[in-house]
Amino acid sequence: MGQKHLKTLRENFADTVEIAGILTSSPESSARRAAELNVPYFTDIDDIDLSKVDAAIVATPGPTHAEIGEKLLLRGIPCLIEKPLATTLEGCKKLISAAKIGQSLIVAGHTENYNPAVIRLKEELQLPVVSIRAVRTSRNATNKTGISVVQELMIHDLAIVYSLLGNNIATSSVNKRPDLSWENHAVVDIKYKNGASVKLEALREDREVERFMDIIDIDSNIFHIDFMERRLLKNGRILTEGGNSLQNELADFIRCIKDGTSPLVGVHEATNILALCLQLESGMSV
Repeated sequence: MGQKHLKTLRENFADTVEIAGILTSSPESSARRAAELNVPYFTDIDDIDLSKVDAAIVATPGPTHAEIGEKLLLRGIPCLIEKPLATTLEGCKKLISAAKIGQSLIVAGHTENYNPAVIRLKEELQLPVVSIRAVRTSRNATNKTGISVVQELMIHDLAIVYSLLGNNIATSSVNKRPDLSWENHAVVDIKYKNGASVKLEALREDREVERFMDIIDIDSNIFHIDFMERRLLKNGRILTEGGNSLQNELADFIRCIKDGTSPLVGVHEATNILALCLQLESGMSV
């Protein structure tokens, strides 16, 4: 994701943003990657302060977000932190506290919420939502992130569900295919107190990638989002397709820094999304 952020900044914000430097897992790694990408680099996180940067993007593995983000935020550096914001609620609290002390900003990197299809969906929906079904798969069957399939994949769809339905849940359950581990598969059923039903599936498997969501609203409109194409259909008619979700996210981050506005996905919403992930993970058997 760090390389994707860098590419998007260079291609779309070259007149606004200067790359102050990158930092990876070690000074040697940082120097090597910086040479490959033709950017400056930092040798240690303690070298990063407001005299050198105006903002930072934390695109490291999820379990490191709280520790890295806390150090930057305490120095007053606005941070865009990739999803999940942290992997524990305690980590989220540390980030919120650090942002308050440093009088800084956190934007949560829930990129699908910036998807043009999702933005248009919210304009077209007749609330309340009646049902949501989503499938999200990845060809990478090996867990390289250190977090569950719920926090790695399903969290994208849970973030959209949360933005539409909140967390007023009546019941929830989680299951999986018997031939797969919890690390690679989860199917979640959620029933909301207002009667809305949600079914989400996340899968790591060597197969063709699927990423879609179907939504039915109170007027029986049927919406279909193809996340790969960023396409939204309403009752079979294409309303929008294409666009750049990450560009929208970075534009929001830059706008918040410049204007002091609130982000589309703020820290408290991201914390609630993580809490929902953790609630679902608690239903997974060993």
